[in-house]
Amino acid sequence: MNNENTFKKMLLVYNPRSGKQTIARSLSDIINVFTKGGYDVTCHPTQSKGDCLEITSKRASEFDMVVIAGGDGTLNEAVNGFMKAGYSRSFGYIPSGSTNDFSHSVGIPIRPIDAARTIIEGQPVLCDLGCLNDRYFTYVAGFGTLTEVSYTTPQNFKNIFGFSAYLLEGIAALPQIESFNISFESDVRSGSGEYLLGLVTNTLHVAGLKNQILPDIKLDDGLFEVLLVKRPKNLRDINTIAAGLLSKKLDSECIDCFKTASITISSDTPISWTLDGENGGKSRLSEIKIHNRAVSVICP
Repeated sequence: MNNENTFKKMLLVYNPRSGKQTIARSLSDIINVFTKGGYDVTCHPTQSKGDCLEITSKRASEFDMVVIAGGDGTLNEAVNGFMKAGYSRSFGYIPSGSTNDFSHSVGIPIRPIDAARTIIEGQPVLCDLGCLNDRYFTYVAGFGTLTEVSYTTPQNFKNIFGFSAYLLEGIAALPQIESFNISFESDVRSGSGEYLLGLVTNTLHVAGLKNQILPDIKLDDGLFEVLLVKRPKNLRDINTIAAGLLSKKLDSECIDCFKTASITISSDTPISWTLDGENGGKSRLSEIKIHNRAVSVICP
C-alpha cells in the first residue's frame, strides 16, 4: 500500500447521466482502482451542460492526472476546457455514452473498470484535434440531416446496414432531406454546389459505425478525411452515389472525398453543425483546421 505522502492527485470528472448511467453504478470500483494505483481522487459529478468545460479549464492544472468519464459530448467539453487552459498533460478517459466513437477509435475498453485499469497501466497516445471556428472537436464535424439522424438511430439498425448502406438508406428519403448551397476551399481541392451531407472526420468510427470514408486513416497524421455528398438531380446521380457508397470508391462527380489539413465552407444560409455528436451551432462561414498531435490520451 502506498504511503499517503506518496499519493498523486487525480481529478475525476464524470457525467452521472451519460449513456445508461454506468459510471454512477461503477464509481466505487473505479475509485478503488485509482486509489490502489497511487492516486488521491477528487470526484466532480457534472451538474449541467458546460460544467465539464468549466471545471477542466479552471482546475485541471491543479492535479497530476485528470480523468473524464462520460460520452463523446462530455469528452468534447473536456478537450475544449484543456485547450482553453493550455493544459497539455496526458488525461484518462472512461467511455460511458451511447456511441463512444472516440474510445472505439483509440482502443479504450468499454467496461468502466477495464478503462480505469487502462489509465493506471496504459501509455499516452497523441491524437490530432479539430477546430471549427473557435470550438474544438475530437473526431467529427458534420452538417446535414443525415448527421443528426445518425446519432438517434438504434445501434442494431446501423450494425446491420453498415456505414455506406446507412448513408444510402438516408439518401433514399430525398424529399425529406434538407440541402445546402455551399462553396468550399482546401489546400487540395475546392468546389461548390448543392450538398446534402458534409463530414470532416479524424476517426475510425462515426456514429457507432466503422468509418469507411477513406482507407489508411490515422489519428495523428495531421489530416482530416472529408466527405461531401451532392444532392442528386436525377436517377443517374442517385445511381452514381449508390455505386460509390456500396463499392467504397466514393470520390466521383457526385461525391467529393479527400484528405486535407484544413477546409473552409461557406453557405448562403447558416449551416447547423454537429460536433462529436453534439450541437455545434450555426454559421455561414466555417473554418475547420486540424491541430496535429494536440491531445494526449492514455490508451492500452
